[in-house]
Amino acid sequence: MTSRRRQGFLLIRDVLHIILAIAIIVMVVFAFLAPTKYAIFFPLIFLLFSINCLLDSIKYFKNEEHHKYGFLRATVMFALFLFMLLMSTIGFLNL
Repeated sequence: MTSRRRQGFLLIRDVLHIILAIAIIVMVVFAFLAPTKYAIFFPLIFLLFSINCLLDSIKYFKNEEHHKYGFLRATVMFALFLFMLLMSTIGFLNL
């Protein structure tokens, strides 16, 4: 049985996933329709995706069921978070 606190965290995490996904999709559409006008969206897309990867890595680290490859998934997602954060930083510096 999960506690109320854990259920609240899961709800917030799921809502953040939905908000991030919608924001990323909207930015991608605008960025590809007019790339020169919306050049700022490219590093923002990488930043939002890195936040999404961080949420996934937290999900795999906090997994109470301890799946066979849970730690490996969490490590890969955290490495992807760091890589996307680096790409976002490089993108912001090149603007």
